[in-house]
Amino acid sequence: MKGQTIFQLLTLLQQETDEQHRMSQQVIADRMQARFGVKVNRRTLKGYLDDLIDAGFPLNSTKITRNLADGTTEVLQTDWYMEPRFELSELRLVTDLLAGMPAVPKCQKDALIEKLMQYSSPMNRQAKPEERLVYLQTPPAKQLLYSVDILLEAIRRNKMVSFRYCSYQLDEKNCPVQVPRKDADGTDREYLVSPYEIAVSHGRYYLMCCKEPHRSVAHYRIDRITDIEIKEEFDRLPISQLNTKHTIPENLAEQLYMYSGDTIMCEFLADARILGDILDWFGSSAQISRTEHPAQLLVKVHVHPKAMQHWALQYGEWVTVLSPDEFCAELSALIHALAKRYATPPTPIRKT
Repeated sequence: MKGQTIFQLLTLLQQETDEQHRMSQQVIADRMQARFGVKVNRRTLKGYLDDLIDAGFPLNSTKITRNLADGTTEVLQTDWYMEPRFELSELRLVTDLLAGMPAVPKCQKDALIEKLMQYSSPMNRQAKPEERLVYLQTPPAKQLLYSVDILLEAIRRNKMVSFRYCSYQLDEKNCPVQVPRKDADGTDREYLVSPYEIAVSHGRYYLMCCKEPHRSVAHYRIDRITDIEIKEEFDRLPISQLNTKHTIPENLAEQLYMYSGDTIMCEFLADARILGDILDWFGSSAQISRTEHPAQLLVKVHVHPKAMQHWALQYGEWVTVLSPDEFCAELSALIHALAKRYATPPTPIRKT
């Protein structure tokens, strides 16, 4: 019975006490009987409290020295409380990040936040954090967490996985829906891959893997994966056998837009006013130096060329790419094509 009683005591302390909600031993004993129907005397209860402290639980109390009639002193402990596993600010950070994951359905977010709040103090447990981060641009995935679980198990067991990979289309009500990609004969395409790593980039989960029969790293958005299953009969291809010197991205620059393939060393001039944006996108991997013009910065970074192309267009007003020459030529051709496209007013299109 001791094991069950001490577990009930631990549950009581974790759920009903914190620094602002302390209990004397008498109050703890009363709550044990009221909540669990367990009657425990003061000496036994003190032994259980000491056992919890010896086991490493963050249990605190106030010590009071009392003078006895024979001239000796006695040290008593009262005002017992258990420190919460998470401070409110820590829970705030985790729940805000969770609320900002666009691919996680709201019902799963609410369930996870509720679980997390059980580790807060009694004072904060009832105050569910409001979702201040709202993403409207991406429909939630139906089985993101399930897919992550399957992939982690496959990686741990060194197995391959199969799945279908979806793209978005508009249904008859003009709502975006996920539709599996098709083979030439119109059947759903099945992907067979060796999974290596799961990465989070800009709030999205990506699977880094090798797709049969290729020997290079590919990236897939996990929120677009459906019908995933572990292929027990196939061990995954060792990452050492891939035909590429670049495997898992090591920094923000290589993860930019999560393109697969080898990177290039790109050099560009940037307006000093977007230094914060450069750090947001490329992190500490960017080599940044001053130039003779105070308003300009020189930046060098290893990045995938297609990703850099998109980024350079996004920040075209403040950025001038200097090298490599082949990349600059391709970027120039694309800019001229876009300029030609927008040189004449577009023809109005009627909605269907």
